[in-house]
Amino acid sequence: MYKEELLTVESYRSKEDHVAFVMKIIAIAASIYGMCRSFSGWMFFTYFTNLSNIFVDIVLLVFAGFNWNRIRKDGKCPPVANGWYIIKFMATISITLTFLIYLLVLAPTDPSGFLGAYMGNGFGSLCVHFVCPVLAILDFCLFDYPYKSGRLHVFFSIVPPLCYVGGIVALAYEGVRWNGTMYAPYNFLNFGAKTGWFGFDLSQIGKETLGIGVAYMIILLVIIFIGIGLVYLAIKNARRNKKTEGN
Repeated sequence: MYKEELLTVESYRSKEDHVAFVMKIIAIAASIYGMCRSFSGWMFFTYFTNLSNIFVDIVLLVFAGFNWNRIRKDGKCPPVANGWYIIKFMATISITLTFLIYLLVLAPTDPSGFLGAYMGNGFGSLCVHFVCPVLAILDFCLFDYPYKSGRLHVFFSIVPPLCYVGGIVALAYEGVRWNGTMYAPYNFLNFGAKTGWFGFDLSQIGKETLGIGVAYMIILLVIIFIGIGLVYLAIKNARRNKKTEGN
């Protein structure tokens, strides 16, 4: 049972709201700068990096409004609806996917090299793939402990990525191509490569494929992000327990 009575105005955290507000504004500013540096028409909106940044920017802006409202009213305002925290959890998982996939998969296979991948577009790539994601993740883990999560909430973590994959597959079957021949914006989702959905040939690793069937990559990512979701919720619950025990 959650101890709502211990998370009242008297126990609320003005300093945390100030820090959280500043973190959100920096994350949003970095994200917008990075996206402006790479905008290239409607295809811009087919990249998960951009969609996850837009998603998390909107959510962070809403929560920055909550922070600002509490600062103005010294915490004397209604609690944030739990549905907003669920949406923020999904946005955080989405931007985590952007962060990890670029760090572990895309940057290492980029023709310009690992560091060059982050320095692209006037460091705009660094902003959307590192600065915004890290700040958004820290914001959730540090300040979203009022979120009341159930056991099944972890499955919200895979909703945005799976919706994205479905959308990309639909576009590919409608004839949309990326970089001329690719069936997806990212090599690990390119089911038009020789390895397709269920193939496996590591000799094919390159800009257009990881040499692993897309179906296997999706299964792996689902498992990984359920795991990450569990970790985030565990951190959030630990923070919540610490706050309630300290009051």
